[in-house]
Amino acid sequence: METRTVYLSPGKLEVRTEPLPELQPNQILVKTHQASVCGSERYFYKSITVHPEDEARGEPETHLEEKKEKTGTAYSYPMGPLGHEGGGVIEEVGSAVDEYLGGGKVSVGDRVGSLIYPTYSDYWVTDPSHIQPIPDGVSFEVGCLYEPLGCAAWAALHMGVIPGDWVAVNGVGFAGNITLQGALRAGASKVIAIDSDPGKLEVARKLGAQYAFNINETDVRAEVEEITNGEGVDVSVEAVGGKGDGLKQCLDMVKHNGIMALYGDNYARVDNFCFHRFHEDGLEIRNLNAVHYTHLRSIENMREAYRAVQRGVFNLDIIFENSVSHRLSDIASVFEQENAADHQSSLKTLIIP
Repeated sequence: METRTVYLSPGKLEVRTEPLPELQPNQILVKTHQASVCGSERYFYKSITVHPEDEARGEPETHLEEKKEKTGTAYSYPMGPLGHEGGGVIEEVGSAVDEYLGGGKVSVGDRVGSLIYPTYSDYWVTDPSHIQPIPDGVSFEVGCLYEPLGCAAWAALHMGVIPGDWVAVNGVGFAGNITLQGALRAGASKVIAIDSDPGKLEVARKLGAQYAFNINETDVRAEVEEITNGEGVDVSVEAVGGKGDGLKQCLDMVKHNGIMALYGDNYARVDNFCFHRFHEDGLEIRNLNAVHYTHLRSIENMREAYRAVQRGVFNLDIIFENSVSHRLSDIASVFEQENAADHQSSLKTLIIP
């Protein structure tokens, strides 16, 4: 069998047709149903990535394992095969495969979400520890958002909001609007949404944000100072990532003894960033990433998050209403068009084989 796969270089995506590896006894063959674009891939496309000396010490499988082994760096170009957000149907199960990591029997026909590459494909072969069954009562399309939705939902559960808090969410794309909903469900009295895209800010308003500020049109720090009487917010969420702009915004808004809840992955080095307030204001720093722990703990985190999804805690209809779908064959032009735009309006860009 053959499958299409996708490789990324600065300013370029290449769709290749490659033979699928022979299924080993401890592997599973999955037919892709839906994948989606991660913000990290947009940054990599723009050559915004990590310096070799800044790379994490985490397990290689959390990155692009093949490239790390060949070059000694997880962020070498070309990157691929890409696509770590997605899901599909199990087509074949190796003779030694029995259960998913975390429990549950593996069977042909199971609908699964992926936790790792490569879902920009027609099929992919994987280890059973890299996929999870989509829970009952969760639609296939929502389940195919397993990795990004699980991460965002887990962040919403663990960002530290208590009833009465003021919360600022810096970046209200897909993850930001999930954490925003989590803040409201946790009893936040006021939520401030900050972004550069008017459409995303409008979604945040519909979800219940009392304030929505466009970073390109407003002195957001001054606005937050005014509405909080100079105190700042109890919880400041960073859901921008990439270049570090969101980190500065997040710090600007948090109060003395407040929480900086960090979700976005910042690849570029941050210039002129002062850590004085971390010390003097006794800030609490929370890492909101669900999957970069031990492998088993990551699975447990995602299952915890999906229990909330399964119970209908989050409005996901509005996410799909403000997302766009494209065919895998068009993925190169999708990235090209998004890169040429001033901002990315779609909450999720879905890729369908």
